[in-house]
Amino acid sequence: MLAASFWLLTLMACLFAAIFGGREGRWFVGLFLSSVVLTIPAQLAGSWHATQFWLAMVDLLLLVGLIWLMLRATCYWPIWAAASQFLTVLTHCVTLLLGNFSDRIYAGLSTVWVIPLLLFTIIGIELDRKARHDRAYAT
Repeated sequence: MLAASFWLLTLMACLFAAIFGGREGRWFVGLFLSSVVLTIPAQLAGSWHATQFWLAMVDLLLLVGLIWLMLRATCYWPIWAAASQFLTVLTHCVTLLLGNFSDRIYAGLSTVWVIPLLLFTIIGIELDRKARHDRAYAT
């Protein structure tokens, strides 16, 4: 059930970003889908009982890509997407600092931030579109 919800949200967010997000949206789709494809083997390479180094590397690479996008963007939504991904990377860092952590909490925290990331993308693109529309009619 959760996997189906993730894939549906991913599909909808990526379609919306590709169609309405302009250049930034298309860059986001490329970055995000690349990370999703790399996440599949990365999750299989480790256990939630220890820091998942391959998954942490994929998450870190996505963060770097989103920060690059954020710095180049002319809109605000990439800031929120990068912030969500930053929280995911921090989850991996905490497991490096703590000797004893719950594998269930680690699995949950390292995956839960993808939902706000995708929702911020959809909502942010729409708010940026509305702001551009309002500015166009205000002048």
